[in-house]
Amino acid sequence: MLASLSAMAQQSTERPKVGVVLSGGGAKGVAHIGALKVIEELGIPVDIVVGTSMGSIIGGMYAIGYTPQQMDSLVRQQDWTFLLTDRVNRREQNMAVRKANETYLISVSPSSSLKKDLLGGAIRGENLSNMFSRLTIGYHDSIDFNKLPIPFACVAEDVASGKDVVFHSGVLATAMRSSMAIPAVFTPIRIDSMVLVDGGTVNNYPVDVARKMGADFVIGVDVQNNKRNSSQLNGAMDIINQLINLMGEESFKRNLEDTDAYIKVDVEGYNAASFSKEAIDTLIVRGEYAARTQIEELKALKAQIGMSPDERPDYGEPYPIEDNKTVKINQISVEGMPDHDIRWLRKRLGMKENTEVSVEKIEQVSDYMRANLDYSSATYKLHKGLDDGYNLDYTLTKKAVNRLSVGARFDSKEIASLLLNATMHFNQKKPNTISASIRLGKRIGGELFYSFAPTTMRNVSLGYKFMYNDIDFYHNGDKAYNSTFRHHQATLSYTNVSLRNLSFDLGLHWELYDYVNFLFQPGYSMENTLTDLKTQHFFTYYTQIRYESLDKPYFPTKGLDTKVKYELYTDNFSKFDDHTPISALQGDLESVFSLSKNFAVLPSVYGRFLFGKQIPYPKMNAMGNDVLSYLIDHQLPFIGVNSIQSMDNALLIGSLKFRERLGGIHYVTLSTNYALNSHKLKDLLQEKTYLGVGLTYGLDTFLGPIELTVNYNNRAEKMTFFFNLGHRF
Repeated sequence: MLASLSAMAQQSTERPKVGVVLSGGGAKGVAHIGALKVIEELGIPVDIVVGTSMGSIIGGMYAIGYTPQQMDSLVRQQDWTFLLTDRVNRREQNMAVRKANETYLISVSPSSSLKKDLLGGAIRGENLSNMFSRLTIGYHDSIDFNKLPIPFACVAEDVASGKDVVFHSGVLATAMRSSMAIPAVFTPIRIDSMVLVDGGTVNNYPVDVARKMGADFVIGVDVQNNKRNSSQLNGAMDIINQLINLMGEESFKRNLEDTDAYIKVDVEGYNAASFSKEAIDTLIVRGEYAARTQIEELKALKAQIGMSPDERPDYGEPYPIEDNKTVKINQISVEGMPDHDIRWLRKRLGMKENTEVSVEKIEQVSDYMRANLDYSSATYKLHKGLDDGYNLDYTLTKKAVNRLSVGARFDSKEIASLLLNATMHFNQKKPNTISASIRLGKRIGGELFYSFAPTTMRNVSLGYKFMYNDIDFYHNGDKAYNSTFRHHQATLSYTNVSLRNLSFDLGLHWELYDYVNFLFQPGYSMENTLTDLKTQHFFTYYTQIRYESLDKPYFPTKGLDTKVKYELYTDNFSKFDDHTPISALQGDLESVFSLSKNFAVLPSVYGRFLFGKQIPYPKMNAMGNDVLSYLIDHQLPFIGVNSIQSMDNALLIGSLKFRERLGGIHYVTLSTNYALNSHKLKDLLQEKTYLGVGLTYGLDTFLGPIELTVNYNNRAEKMTFFFNLGHRF
């Protein structure tokens, strides 16, 4: 074949065309980058590039001008663990969404589309789609792929007809995403009547496509695993790889015979999901090594097309990459978005006509809409407009109307707890939401809330909450009494979460504390005072501002969480017990500083100060456990007290934690905190002090944190233990 093509080349005034074919293989496809490095190093021209699955991604990027060196850098920079999910960066979630995500273990829609979504694929691929859009700016319009800097094609399968679909035109990012939609892993791409999935099931090594495009010579790079026996099929990705290989076996054999230079990469030990940094580094090196083992064959091919060893083709200008690329936007087009959301969108982008907007900002807004507004999908395209500007076009998909959520946890104090939630959204011009929750366990309760959004990211809410509490209270390290009581709370509130990481709340509570029983330890001094306490109600005005930028809810490595809250307690809207109202000022600050890759220091400070003639029992200060509001709303954290300890009117706690990540999801934390407590603020440095220390071993899992802590405080006579599994609620 080489000889006959050589003769044809000599008779022609044009040099024979060289096609490069890149097979599918998931993460193993990064090895294509190493092979392309060698092909360019040898000065072999690439006139056509064709790919399937991951080969379509590398091939598509190469076709628009990305160099192998640029792609090497890009694949190493990506957070593949994040990209291969539909998660939204936590920094783009508002406070309410963060709280929900960090409370519930499972959240599903009972809509009629649930079965279709689950069977279609576990991952919608939102983050991958946005990455493809970012990497292909300038090629978002529907175009002829033959007019790219290097003519390109990629292969997908239409499962509606069972036929392969070869993309020679269209939106480049959509074609790439369609070609790598692994069945049952990623949701298919629907175009017209077609339902498109990974092309590896029909043609994972598409040499025939390159031939039809006019390739006289074909260099093939194969990153497929060899067929495995039963003992080697030990995981889902192993089985998926095997199925893809088996389904495309016949076409692979035919295409292999029609390959002029075959580069087979050793991918043993890796599968389609091997996206760790170590795996990517190894696979790129293996791709380069595999190409070098065929270097004589590649040099011979170069000679066959009539080029001297030192001759080099013009590979064109590299694709322009900037760290924070900006584009000029002429106009925004969003179909199906309410006018008030469009106004919010323009303001969020800082947009006026012909405004320069960073691509990073466009992606952040896309993530923000997915996280906080009523859209499960928000992908963007930049269509070429006038004067080198672009028209920004968002494609939106409405979220499911209703959702059911479940949270579960276990700890050594409350034993097992279960939280069930049902939320209904009414997508009117001004969104309305009804949410109902039930809590089961030692403390039983429920919530019912209605809210509506008069403007984007601003909510007015009306709600009712009930909790039946059964709590042990401690004093100076010893159990003092057990209290069982009912807590009713009705709330009218206004919340503004329009700014990233910042929320503002203003509202009014009506509260009723109905005490059922007190069981005292012998000799406790407050027994006579508390036994007469039956019911007590409050009308409370409150305002709160909070800023939170932690990168993770548990085991964070950077960020800040700070809050200031002021409450005014009355019993008739203006006074308390016919005197001046009681007030409370609370401030919290938690911060994280990483001193190395695995070691972090977490300094924190908490304070709550009560002002008034006679502080009512339900509003007295309390501290205990390692998180805010563990058992009651105004409880401050204190390592060394596992339950809750009643405190005096002025309470200030300083905390310092040292956390070492042992690798993977394993953490060890050494904690120490010191509390100052007094009846009056002016005496804070002169009265009671408390010291607590703790050592925690923790795991950061999809179930939530798993932690075992051993504590000690200077008011107790023995160490105590605390175990927690699951998200806190």
